[in-house]
Amino acid sequence: MKKFLLSALFLAPLFVAAQEVKKHPQPQPTKDVNIFDVTANKTTAVVYETPKELQAKIQKEARLKKWNEAAKKVELAKVPVGGILQVDIARYNLAAVDAKLFTILVLDATGQEKMRTKINNAVVASTIVAGVSAYKTSGQLVLDTPLKTGDSVFVLDEKENKRYEFLVKND
Repeated sequence: MKKFLLSALFLAPLFVAAQEVKKHPQPQPTKDVNIFDVTANKTTAVVYETPKELQAKIQKEARLKKWNEAAKKVELAKVPVGGILQVDIARYNLAAVDAKLFTILVLDATGQEKMRTKINNAVVASTIVAGVSAYKTSGQLVLDTPLKTGDSVFVLDEKENKRYEFLVKND
């Protein structure tokens, strides 16, 4: 009986870790002021740069580098209409950060699908997660339409069969 209890005691954390992704009672702010994390995770991050933020970056860079008006107009014309969605995914296993395993899904406030895609130009690098060496894949998605308050961004992990949800608050 003691062996059974000890085994159960040591295996309990494994069973807890294998459960579905838990949701926060309230969405938690992330490192981006436009995105709130709905699921309790520390390994998946989404950052949304609005067209206004991108234009402000270009204006600042133009002032610092003293660009002429023609060069500034050329760079401002390159700003995507919908902005850029940066996705960073960290995992402890190199095979688990393959960009083909992740689908990015964007839904509007009514639940209609706005976009479903994979990260095409992902870059894999080493990183530290909770003090442990891990791997991170990062990629950017150019959006056709801006994200609005109430839109949701989902990162669907096909390997772990999990879904990470982020809420957009773009005011």
